[in-house]
Amino acid sequence: MRLYTGTVALLFSLLAAHAQAFSTPKPGQVIEVSLEQLHPTQAVVGFDQIYYSLGLFADKKAKVFDEYCETNGQGAADNVPKKADLQQPASFTCKDPVGTHPQDMKTVVVGPGGQLYLTDGHHSFTTLWEVPGGGPQLKMWVKVTDDFSNSPNIATFWQRMEAARKVWLKDNQGQTLPAQQLPAHLGFKNLQDDTFRSLVYFTRKAAYGKPEDGAIAPEFLEFYWGNWLRTQIDLSAFNLNKKDGYKTAVEAVAQRMVSLTPGSRVGDSGFTAHQLGGFTTLNRSELENTLEKKVPYVIDRRGQ
Repeated sequence: MRLYTGTVALLFSLLAAHAQAFSTPKPGQVIEVSLEQLHPTQAVVGFDQIYYSLGLFADKKAKVFDEYCETNGQGAADNVPKKADLQQPASFTCKDPVGTHPQDMKTVVVGPGGQLYLTDGHHSFTTLWEVPGGGPQLKMWVKVTDDFSNSPNIATFWQRMEAARKVWLKDNQGQTLPAQQLPAHLGFKNLQDDTFRSLVYFTRKAAYGKPEDGAIAPEFLEFYWGNWLRTQIDLSAFNLNKKDGYKTAVEAVAQRMVSLTPGSRVGDSGFTAHQLGGFTTLNRSELENTLEKKVPYVIDRRGQ
């Protein structure tokens, strides 16, 4: 009887282990999640970047469906009726099936207990968390890059995450933050604001872009730039609540970024300006386009 009981127990144990292995998402897999299931791997975002998106979506309501479709790897939105609802994907259409463009999708790492840790997409998903019609229960598709669920404990998991450069353990002043202090959820009330992260975003295509030579952009690329810029530029010299002041700050950031030679290290990031996609000359037309089209939305939202 004892042998039978032991055999049954062993069988159940093996079946449980098999079921867990079977249900754990694997690298390369595309899975559907609700935003509230995603655990941030950074404590900060650039609120101004999100303000820009929220302002744009309030002004041009169909644009939020483009964001939704593109983030799901489906290209742009296709047919968006007046009664389209983000919570009801059948109420609108995207150009392509989910995952058609995996390079546009946000990424997660599977941790102990199957917890999903978001490594790219904090700004996009916080925007969709905050936008009218979105929210914590909004369903989205993400791409799994790593499975660290076999970590024996949470401390080892975070060690693996740090070794893979898939976590940003700094607060909005650039000070080291323990992994235990990372927020449990996305959203403005859970995340801190890092103005330098926003300013770097507004220099995209003007002072930096995707790394050349087919290299994959490092996770948290904009944070590496922002943390270095924190030591280079005094933001108190700019009135960020006025359009002219904000534009001047963005240009100052862009000029400082392109002043680095390709082989120069960007602060303590461990990466060179070239590896972080840095340009050697400022693309002024792109900068002017951004300043004219995006900054007004930021200032309007800052005033609310």
